[in-house]
Amino acid sequence: MSTETMGEFIRDLLRRDDSLTDPNNCRNSTSKIKEEVKGKFPEAKTEVLVYPEPREGDGVHYSLRVTRGDEAVLINAVAAPGFPEYIGRVEVAPPTFTAMRVTPKVV
Repeated sequence: MSTETMGEFIRDLLRRDDSLTDPNNCRNSTSKIKEEVKGKFPEAKTEVLVYPEPREGDGVHYSLRVTRGDEAVLINAVAAPGFPEYIGRVEVAPPTFTAMRVTPKVV
């Protein structure tokens, strides 16, 4: 998996299901994208990221990090304040994403 291959796969997925980019849908979107990625790239490590902390209700944002070898891709399909839509390499992602933390599940 290269970052380009992963990006192409995710962009195609978003074209096929544009509900994955709907506002206030980051919980559902992140969960669905994670499952699709695991189906296509079973060897990749997927991690759900959250800001500020996992909880029900508003004011929480989820994204996905996919890692294989020394390459990592950040997938943020739903834009939110401080977290623009982004699909690309982790190391060049907007700096606000560094505030996100790994969480075992989407709440």
